[in-house]
Amino acid sequence: MILRINIGAFVLTDAVREAVNSLTQDRLFLRSSVAVQDGGMQAALEFLSQRSTPELLIIETTAEDDALFNELNALADVCQPGTRVVLIGAENDINLFKTLLEQGVSQYFLRTVSGEELKTAILDAFADKSMKAKSRTIAFTGMRGGVGSSVLAHNVASELAELYDEDVIIVDLDIPYGTAALSYNLQPNQTIADAIAQAGSIDEMMLTRFMESGGKNVSLLCAPGNLNSGIEITPHALEAVLNIVKQMASYVILDIPHMWNAWVQDMVVDADDTVIVGIPDLYNLRDGKNLVEFLAPNRGLEAPTRVILNRVGELKQGALTEKEFNDVLGMAPALSIPFDGDAFATAMNNGEMLKKVAKKSDAAHCIETLAKMVSGKESASQLAKEKTGGGLLASLFKK
Repeated sequence: MILRINIGAFVLTDAVREAVNSLTQDRLFLRSSVAVQDGGMQAALEFLSQRSTPELLIIETTAEDDALFNELNALADVCQPGTRVVLIGAENDINLFKTLLEQGVSQYFLRTVSGEELKTAILDAFADKSMKAKSRTIAFTGMRGGVGSSVLAHNVASELAELYDEDVIIVDLDIPYGTAALSYNLQPNQTIADAIAQAGSIDEMMLTRFMESGGKNVSLLCAPGNLNSGIEITPHALEAVLNIVKQMASYVILDIPHMWNAWVQDMVVDADDTVIVGIPDLYNLRDGKNLVEFLAPNRGLEAPTRVILNRVGELKQGALTEKEFNDVLGMAPALSIPFDGDAFATAMNNGEMLKKVAKKSDAAHCIETLAKMVSGKESASQLAKEKTGGGLLASLFKK
């Protein structure tokens, strides 16, 4: 999840300043603004008397007893309703702590605070903005257009539903050109465009009416697939819709179009697992490098980012190797999916998943392995054994 909030911090010590500045290095605050000023409570009172109130105030003070409450009363006079306040104070008194929370202070820290403690306090204060999702969110995006990221997203969704017997929702975010409905041979009555248009009042019941069934355990929020929808995706509207979607299934598959703007950046940074799909040529290598360099600092080590090479073997000349991608990206491709034009074309024309038309093909086996990779249920050692030791991909890697 990514918070979009304005944070104003008024500090007295270097330690608290450092804790606040550390927020800007966390992907949770990628879309938040963080402004830090010296001067503590007095600086806050002076600043807020002349300007609008940030959504979150982080204030350091040395006042105690009645002086502290006098400061808080003065702060209340210049703050807009609904402002959250994190206070770093000097008085060690449990009764004071309880009283401050009763009066609306979100959290109180004694003398100092670490960056991690501050992050936890902000998450608690903005629990309504960061609804805990029950789903695992997996974003699929292409290094370039036309590399097959959507096809893989749709097939992986079907595999997850079958492998683990859990609900999966596909969200097709390519408003004019989305293909999820075609992949499942559907003609949707309502689409993601309708959901976004009503983002301000959307709820789970309404969203259910916008979805189509893609078979057992699979639901789709399809794109309209036309040029005249009149809908423009905005980060806030999309966040409102996805917050509901994430309560409705074990897995949410985000099919992200090949474009680059604020909401696309949010999706690939915020997903639990981001899959970058490319074909093994020089153009994809360049664009893949740009994507990896953007994602590495913003996603951090705890959020998997996987490079997938698709349609391997299609190019007769000029194809690059896994090693060349590893050398340039600093990341080995997690999987190479062989080109199987006939099988994929048959599946596309029939509106069916690859596994149904070519269950025993190497490509179908690879898609199953990719589903296991992003499921969050399979250990790295299990997947490595399958990839190299007589499992699904053994025949592919021996070739």
